[in-house]
Amino acid sequence: MEEGMTEDDVLYFQRRAGAELELAQRATKPEVVAAHHRLAEAYLDRIASVEPARQVEHA
Repeated sequence: MEEGMTEDDVLYFQRRAGAELELAQRATKPEVVAAHHRLAEAYLDRIASVEPARQVEHA
Protein backbone atom coordinates (compact mmCIF):
# COMPACT_ATOMS: atom_id res chain seq x y z
CA MET A 1 0.00 0.00 0.00
CA GLU A 2 1.19 3.52 -0.71
CA GLU A 3 3.31 4.96 2.07
CA GLY A 4 0.96 6.39 4.67
CA MET A 5 -2.23 5.23 2.91
CA THR A 6 -4.65 3.33 5.11
CA GLU A 7 -7.78 1.34 4.32
CA ASP A 8 -9.73 4.38 5.56
CA ASP A 9 -7.93 6.50 2.96
CA VAL A 10 -8.94 4.10 0.21
CA LEU A 11 -12.56 4.17 1.38
CA TYR A 12 -12.44 7.97 1.45
CA PHE A 13 -11.15 8.11 -2.14
CA GLN A 14 -13.88 5.68 -3.23
CA ARG A 15 -16.58 7.81 -1.60
CA ARG A 16 -15.18 11.02 -3.09
CA ALA A 17 -14.97 9.50 -6.58
CA GLY A 18 -18.59 8.40 -6.32
CA ALA A 19 -19.69 11.81 -5.11
CA GLU A 20 -17.85 13.55 -7.95
CA LEU A 21 -19.48 11.24 -10.52
CA GLU A 22 -22.90 12.03 -9.06
CA LEU A 23 -22.17 15.74 -9.24
CA ALA A 24 -21.02 15.33 -12.84
CA GLN A 25 -24.32 13.66 -13.72
CA ARG A 26 -26.29 16.53 -12.19
CA ALA A 27 -24.23 19.31 -13.74
CA THR A 28 -25.57 21.09 -16.79
CA LYS A 29 -22.50 22.98 -18.01
CA PRO A 30 -19.94 20.93 -19.96
CA GLU A 31 -17.00 22.55 -18.20
CA VAL A 32 -18.47 21.66 -14.79
CA VAL A 33 -19.13 18.08 -15.89
CA ALA A 34 -15.53 17.83 -17.09
CA ALA A 35 -14.17 19.23 -13.83
CA HIS A 36 -16.09 16.67 -11.77
CA HIS A 37 -14.92 13.88 -14.06
CA ARG A 38 -11.29 15.02 -13.65
CA LEU A 39 -11.66 15.02 -9.87
CA ALA A 40 -13.26 11.56 -9.88
CA GLU A 41 -10.46 10.27 -12.09
CA ALA A 42 -7.85 11.70 -9.73
CA TYR A 43 -9.45 9.91 -6.78
CA LEU A 44 -9.66 6.64 -8.73
CA ASP A 45 -6.03 7.00 -9.83
CA ARG A 46 -5.00 7.21 -6.17
CA ILE A 47 -6.87 3.97 -5.48
CA ALA A 48 -5.40 2.27 -8.54
CA SER A 49 -1.90 3.22 -7.44
CA VAL A 50 -2.29 1.07 -4.32
CA GLU A 51 -4.36 -1.83 -5.69
CA PRO A 52 -1.41 -4.15 -6.51
CA ALA A 53 -0.05 -3.72 -2.99
CA ARG A 54 -3.49 -4.30 -1.46
CA GLN A 55 -3.92 -7.55 -3.41
CA VAL A 56 -0.56 -8.83 -2.17
CA GLU A 57 -1.48 -7.95 1.44
CA HIS A 58 -4.77 -9.87 1.18
CA ALA A 59 -3.23 -12.97 -0.46
